[in-house]
Amino acid sequence: MNDIKRLFERPLPSTRSGAFFNTFSYPTKISPESIAVYIAATTKPGDTVLDTFSGSGSTGIATLLCEHPTNRMKELSYELGINPIWGLRNAIGYEIGTYGSFAAKTISNRLKASEFQKAVVDFVEKEKGRLMHYYSAIDPNGEIGVIRYIIWSEVLLCPHCGREISFFERGTTRNPVKFNKNITCPHCYKKTSVDEMKFQTEEYMDRLLKKTTVRKKRIPAWIYGTTNGENWDRPATDEDLKNILSIDMELQGVSDEPKKIQWGELHRKGYHFGISYLHQFYTSRNYLVMRKLWDDTEAYDPKIKDALRLLLLSYNASHCTLMTRVVAKKNAKDFVLTGAQSGVLYISKLPVEKNIILGLERKSKPFYEAYKLLERCTGDFVTKNKSSELLDEEDHTIDFVFTDPPFGDFIPYAEVNQINELWLEKSTEREKEIIISASQNKGILDYQRMLSKVFSEIKRVLKDSSYAAVVFHAAKAQIWSAFEKSVADSGLNIELTNILDKKQASFKQVVSEASVQGDPLLLLSNKVHKVDGLENEEDIMKRIILSMSDGNIFDERRVYSLYVNECLQKSIHVTYDAKDAYVLIRQLRKDVMDAALQG
Repeated sequence: MNDIKRLFERPLPSTRSGAFFNTFSYPTKISPESIAVYIAATTKPGDTVLDTFSGSGSTGIATLLCEHPTNRMKELSYELGINPIWGLRNAIGYEIGTYGSFAAKTISNRLKASEFQKAVVDFVEKEKGRLMHYYSAIDPNGEIGVIRYIIWSEVLLCPHCGREISFFERGTTRNPVKFNKNITCPHCYKKTSVDEMKFQTEEYMDRLLKKTTVRKKRIPAWIYGTTNGENWDRPATDEDLKNILSIDMELQGVSDEPKKIQWGELHRKGYHFGISYLHQFYTSRNYLVMRKLWDDTEAYDPKIKDALRLLLLSYNASHCTLMTRVVAKKNAKDFVLTGAQSGVLYISKLPVEKNIILGLERKSKPFYEAYKLLERCTGDFVTKNKSSELLDEEDHTIDFVFTDPPFGDFIPYAEVNQINELWLEKSTEREKEIIISASQNKGILDYQRMLSKVFSEIKRVLKDSSYAAVVFHAAKAQIWSAFEKSVADSGLNIELTNILDKKQASFKQVVSEASVQGDPLLLLSNKVHKVDGLENEEDIMKRIILSMSDGNIFDERRVYSLYVNECLQKSIHVTYDAKDAYVLIRQLRKDVMDAALQG
């Protein structure tokens, strides 16, 4: 227990980088190397580790890595002052999500790195010869080049004269790049705020639905390409538009059943207007190319086929759809290309159409590195695509649990992941998804009840002397209350608390006014935890603020995380939402600073 206490004395650093992190994006993904150090320090070789919310398999991968630790794992152990016994461990992962379980199973299928690399080279070379003509374009010198990507533009309507305006042409500037807050209409010369301008719609023939429907009007605006190794860019032309219409006609010959999008909390009537099916998230060209690439993986052996499909899916949701975008960085000469925002289905006014085939070549490198790291690992990682409310394992058979439950209503995983799951032709069973969701008619009590079942199962299968480490993030007091009650109802107790210190926050943690820095990491056990007296919540916050005054960088988001940790460990109910707590924290800090000045 002394070693475990020492492990919980310092925040666990978790970077959003490395081979496994960079293979494919997944909401709230955690670095396996950081988890591996905890697993190795709290278990012994031969032990079995369980993850009841496996996600994309980080805990399972971490368990396998304990047999052959990376240099980073050894460095992290040294930094934390621990000396784990490295060696083989086995893992079991439960994941209700189709995409997460497919990704975990595929990345851990022990495919040799050399086999993967050979297959990717073969696949990409064949597809270049077969499909690259879809990305042909005439460069500024009149030669045939290859499209790297195209910026499309939303078409807006002037509220004064009703005429169409290209957002790219009138709502942005280049060199330096800037998004304009106001647009002057080129027809009537009146200035209007972009936020007050409506988007134009258009009727079109949907080749897969085989009927006329309506969508937002978007036009190709600017094309970036390469010819003989030289990059170029230019405005889109009528010839480019003709090529796009020609490719659109080809969709008539695709024997593909249109796949319906199941909308929930993430639907926005503005930027999702006209999007009801999977193919409507793509340009005609990129849906056609993605369809052909997907079908061509059938020619490979099962392990390689799955690896190629995971490679495709890793690129798909982030870079193949209309959710790919450009951003404006200060003093930049041109727009900066970036992928889709994680955890949402946002489509900007300037969606980007990327060359999928060129992207696959670059994307394959971290996959190769990940497969290479696991080649010598001999432990078992069993992935189960099912709910963890009823586990298959017998009583008292699990040596350690490391898990990361859904954070209430933070991210609707099934809705986000359906862009990839519809390609796998098996979507997540949403009725079994443990989240708070109005679209699924699940409130805080439903969430608490389902979570309680999982923690009760964890208690049942956990050995008496073993522990469960749980990462949990919330900015609302009611969600912390539900979490606390779920743990208490199961009979487990919070023994120790810590912080999982992510070096880069997720998109939602960055943009939210009530975001929390660092995810609380809680150690649960079967032991009864005796609490010595109760402390006032404000006193806890004040004590944390004082500790940060001693040369540490002050961050109210971290104060909130540490406050929650102490409350949970001392069985004190969390009554402050993050947003309300920040107001109090600022006042308490001012009081502390004023007292110091007066003293």
